[in-house]
Amino acid sequence: MKGKMSRWGTGPTFAVLSISYGTVTIQLSRYFYPVFYMGFAPHWFLTILGIALIVMGIPFYIISATTVMFAYNTDNLVTDGIYRCCRHPLYASWMFFIAPGIALLVNSWIVLTTPIFMYLILRKLVKKEEIYLESVFSSKYSEYKKKVPCIMPFGWIKPII
Repeated sequence: MKGKMSRWGTGPTFAVLSISYGTVTIQLSRYFYPVFYMGFAPHWFLTILGIALIVMGIPFYIISATTVMFAYNTDNLVTDGIYRCCRHPLYASWMFFIAPGIALLVNSWIVLTTPIFMYLILRKLVKKEEIYLESVFSSKYSEYKKKVPCIMPFGWIKPII
């Protein structure tokens, strides 16, 4: 692989596509209100749950970003700390905490499809990062990849990527 990958990896592409999709779903939800309204739980409950997810997701994101930025600057592979539970916790923080939290705050099940969309595009985009990391860290990254799931830090869900 030629040259050093940007410190942001495929993140900017992931962000643009995810934000675009999320914005469209929010607009659809508002335009067709109350079609996509989540009526299965009280609004106050969804609001509290949404805030809780975002509050959990922000530190997860900050710790991931800080760790990877430091590692990038020193050309090190991080396999401990938050990177012990999944290889791409920056993406995981958005898919499992922040985006679902926003969907609950907006109170729209169509907005809740955003994390699914994020997962699907990530499956395609993350391959570029994985190939780069394998080219730079070779067997060390290959061993890490065998032991740690890509984005789902849950033992009962087998990684697809």
